[in-house]
Amino acid sequence: MAGIEKGEQAFRTITEAAELLDVPAHVLRFWEGKFPQLRPLKRAGGRRHYRPEDMALLRGIRALLQEDGYQLKGVQKVLKDQGVAFVRSRGAGTQGDVLPPIKPDPEVLALGAAARGPVYPLSPVTAEAEAPTAATQAPSQADQTRLRAALEKLERAEAILSAVAAFQRRAS
Repeated sequence: MAGIEKGEQAFRTITEAAELLDVPAHVLRFWEGKFPQLRPLKRAGGRRHYRPEDMALLRGIRALLQEDGYQLKGVQKVLKDQGVAFVRSRGAGTQGDVLPPIKPDPEVLALGAAARGPVYPLSPVTAEAEAPTAATQAPSQADQTRLRAALEKLERAEAILSAVAAFQRRAS
């Protein structure tokens, strides 16, 4: 971006926002139509000005779409279920070297995971289910603890890989 560097709290034009996010301006206008939570200020002549909180939301939307593999419907569901603050916090992580870990809902992730193959949500155990056999018995508490720890490690590894990919995109 040529000219004077703006501070983090400065308002951004659509051109500046598009350059910072590395997406075309028309994509930002499209996202405004898809995500009603995104409402930049419009000045005389309809010029858009993105506030710092708008930029955080845009970074979060971009991270969910481009780094985490969500589709538009998946991001809409995340915004509805987990709120704007969650998506903004996800966007805040793309500024630094390491992204914060997120724990997406498997159903939401399934909406945008077609490229990685099917994602099957876990079925909750119901009281009317048949008595467990050796093949269908629920994992022990120790196994559940180990599985949770392994999942957290995988989520951290995915966050680090996403941060490296983002860094490489910025560097090139």
